[in-house]
Amino acid sequence: MKKIGLFLGAGPEDGGMYQYSLAMLSALEDLPAEEYSLVVAYADPNWRERISRHNAAGVAVRWGKIARILAVVPAFLPVSYPRWGLTLARVTGWADDLMQQGCSLWVFPRQEVWSAMFPLPVLGAVHDLMHRYEPHFPEASGYGRYRCRDAYLCSLCQNARGILVDSEIGKRQVEESYGTPAGRVFVLPYIPPAYLSHREGNTGFENTDFGNGDAENTDFEITDLENTDLENNDFEKRYQLPPKYVFYPAQFWEHKNHVRLIHAIAEVRKDIPDICLALVGSRNNGNAAAHREVKKLGIERQIRFAGYVPERDMAKFYRRARALVLPTLFGPTNIPPLEAFALGCPVAVSGIYGMPEQVGDAGLLFDPYSVESMAGTIRQLWVDDDLCERLRTRGRARAAAWGPDQFARALHRIIEQLTC
Repeated sequence: MKKIGLFLGAGPEDGGMYQYSLAMLSALEDLPAEEYSLVVAYADPNWRERISRHNAAGVAVRWGKIARILAVVPAFLPVSYPRWGLTLARVTGWADDLMQQGCSLWVFPRQEVWSAMFPLPVLGAVHDLMHRYEPHFPEASGYGRYRCRDAYLCSLCQNARGILVDSEIGKRQVEESYGTPAGRVFVLPYIPPAYLSHREGNTGFENTDFGNGDAENTDFEITDLENTDLENNDFEKRYQLPPKYVFYPAQFWEHKNHVRLIHAIAEVRKDIPDICLALVGSRNNGNAAAHREVKKLGIERQIRFAGYVPERDMAKFYRRARALVLPTLFGPTNIPPLEAFALGCPVAVSGIYGMPEQVGDAGLLFDPYSVESMAGTIRQLWVDDDLCERLRTRGRARAAAWGPDQFARALHRIIEQLTC
């Protein structure tokens, strides 16, 4: 029997990477029990309860600030990451259990330094290389991030048994950046977060807890949230959204491109006075700058800042939105279009990197550097009911074609190939 290890470095505050880690845990738990056993190492104690519900052995990994600081040493000194990892393990002792499990393969769903740290058989994830392709953004390469990130990713891509990427463009970027042989890079596209989905028949979606209840539809359709009692139906009171709005869920990093989107809304308002944009994201990073831009343009009535929104409310934002508008400047792909597809929300995204590959004919593309291009796309979505209905239909079909079942089968094939 082969033992597979799963290292869960992400916590609930990590958003998309936490959801991706959940998907990976569910997929690995479905490996044939007669052929594989699963051990799960986790850093965040929030995983303990979830792991106890799965057929897996749990190993708590504890590290302090000193271990985190020492982890970046190979980026600045002539020592390899695997060699330094052994030294760090001896000094801190935190990695002993990890290295003594005797796993045939360790899966790292999060892009993180620990995936390059130890001489273990690793299947690691490279979610983006934007520090190389968009280095002018400080959140990608500023304050030494470029050097630290590039050092461990170079080590990972040269030494890992396999690399997971989200798209064909992501695969090409890994190959051209680090010289990783094509046969060691595997494309495994993202799926919508589990809390949005259910499995019924052959739709490929899984029954999971959704907020305070369970999804129990019999058709390919996410639970009808309009009729779901979530916290006494006080959604309307909390957010006070207008009947019609376009939607953008993103933290206020510079690369998320909020300022151009706000200017596009100001442009659309000239001929569509009731245009409205709902923004979801914590009040950090560039949030204050976005507020200032809205005030300067005099469009306070057109922009709704919802702040941080818990998982239980996110699906309602999508379901009620006229469309998702995603002007991000990063790739290769992103998770919000998948959420929108699953929830019947029309999609428009930046036509860069792997986004055209991700949305296919189920979404509109625009130039994220052009306010005019963005504004024109928003106008289309706002006034054309037939267009929106076509996009909903195509999005649901795309979601049905790639969900947890398909994700798990593809991952199982990769693991079989790497452990044979």
